Amino acid sequence: MQARIPALMLGTSPFIGAAQFGRKAYEYRKTFFYNESNMEKLFIKSAALDVKAVQLIVYAPLVKALKAAEKEMDEKFFIAAVITSGRKFEKDLNLIKPLKPEIVAIHALFCDALDDRINGWIKKIRDMGASPAASTHYPGEAIAEMDKAGFDFDVYLAPVNTVGYAMEPDYESTLKALETTDKQVIAIKPLAAGSLKPTESLFKFIYRYAASISVGITSEEEMEETYSVAKRVI
Repeated sequence: MQARIPALMLGTSPFIGAAQFGRKAYEYRKTFFYNESNMEKLFIKSAALDVKAVQLIVYAPLVKALKAAEKEMDEKFFIAAVITSGRKFEKDLNLIKPLKPEIVAIHALFCDALDDRINGWIKKIRDMGASPAASTHYPGEAIAEMDKAGFDFDVYLAPVNTVGYAMEPDYESTLKALETTDKQVIAIKPLAAGSLKPTESLFKFIYRYAASISVGITSEEEMEETYSVAKRVI
């Protein structure tokens, strides 16, 4: 089974206060991770704007917030879940299972290292009825290495933007890898941790290399602006 991926997804890196946001990271974590109702509101707003897809980092507060949003709306999101733990992989898989994710991705920490547990994890993901995916922080090399290794992934999650932010080891090798692979790609970090403005030219560029764009959002106003720009080029 290979999931058909929506062209636009709500990203959740701000909800965990990811380090890429620098000084804002702690404020984001305090606002969202420790306040599930704020995440729930943005999930509901996203659905109201007809983006019913989320790239969900698997932590209990985020899972609970999405469950609450789905119950409130009586609708289901398309979910591309990312499991960040190796030690707690099965526990996190069971945590996300009730939400019936279409895609479950293994974190870049393990994929970039070609961890010897990957094949076992892929089987568990498929047994759950989801498409397995690999997240990478080193797409310019890791995508080709994973393709060569023959891992049974359907999807890659990789940084893609116009300035080369987080596109390691470099911009050119990342774009080449994205053009060469036959896997579907979900672009992450499209706004380079908030340093880029959402523009039509930016989204058009990214869609040349990716089937979907996952963009982190921290307010309803930001969501309305970003989604309206993206939808003009989808």
